Amino acid sequence: MASKGYSNLSVAVIIVLGLFASGVNSQGPSSSEAPSSSEGEAPRSSEAPGSSEGGPVNEFCHTADHKDFCTKMVRGATTLQDATRNVVESTLDIAIELQKMYPLLEPAVKDLPPKTKKSVLDTCRQNFETTVDDLKDCLGFVEKNDKGSLNVHLSAATSSDCSDAFEGSAEMPKPIKDKLDLMYQAADNCLAVSEQI
Repeated sequence: MASKGYSNLSVAVIIVLGLFASGVNSQGPSSSEAPSSSEGEAPRSSEAPGSSEGGPVNEFCHTADHKDFCTKMVRGATTLQDATRNVVESTLDIAIELQKMYPLLEPAVKDLPPKTKKSVLDTCRQNFETTVDDLKDCLGFVEKNDKGSLNVHLSAATSSDCSDAFEGSAEMPKPIKDKLDLMYQAADNCLAVSEQI
């Protein structure tokens, strides 16, 4: 019986090593083209971070924590202003998607006392609305080259008021949590790109 377990382990190790080796080879020089989406252009928003792994990092994303995601967000921009506009637009798209997901919050707080339920829902609604408004304002600041106002409003977009409202009272629905995490990464990318202005 011990030799059969050893054989299964050996086979598993060989498979993992084979997958690793093929992954390394697929990221070599032959796959250095820029990532593309099925529609022929880079996605603007909710594609998962890291889905362009292995491709070149856009010149405006070298200081970003989420370089691959940032590279998708800049959508091939060649000027800093275009790159900044594109990352803000991508983040705004995610924030609007998040705002549309608001109804998913109600079932998550249904068992809370009425006052707490109202407080959590109001906090999240206001947080989502304010984030969308801040990001819309950011597009104007990009056009005016107003780095100070841009960065203040981008920082506000990373506010975790909704997450904080759920802390200790109810479990946030996974789709909302995932979209919030994506938006925080996108806003972080915005700050990394915009601070180069």
